[in-house]
Amino acid sequence: MKDKFRRGTNIVGRKPAILAFLLLTGAAPAFADTFSAGQWDHRTVTISAEVPGVPQWVIKMFAGNRTRRSCHSAAELATRPEALLTQDDAAVCKLRRFSMTGGKLIYDTFCTNKRFPEGLLVASKGSYTADSYAISTLSTGTKEGKPVRIETTGTGRRIGTCKK
Repeated sequence: MKDKFRRGTNIVGRKPAILAFLLLTGAAPAFADTFSAGQWDHRTVTISAEVPGVPQWVIKMFAGNRTRRSCHSAAELATRPEALLTQDDAAVCKLRRFSMTGGKLIYDTFCTNKRFPEGLLVASKGSYTADSYAISTLSTGTKEGKPVRIETTGTGRRIGTCKK
């Protein structure tokens, strides 16, 4: 098969070279070392939840889908990029593991708050760019000595500069 446009150059077998060219010229997704500063929109969807003393219909009514906005400076994200992912500003969290490498995100923390004073291990993994993320999270722990298990998905995207 001849490509007449390129003066008879045979294009069969050139796919690897074309792919390498596209990857080297920036056609591949751009991965960042951290998130971009600015205002972010976040959405959390509860997939399932088992919380002692709380009926499923209440969980679905109050925790099914949540949206929030946050604002983060470049300085904060350079030293604490996980701050962008923390959903409860009143929670006290202890970071266990955090990694942002090649578009893959891993975030494990142990948090306590007024609803879960015994604490929850929050384990998230997903993908990211400088201006967006998508994660799956499994939170496990106890409430009043009984097991808690909450599974969520979350997405976020940068929407602009922070409004004062």
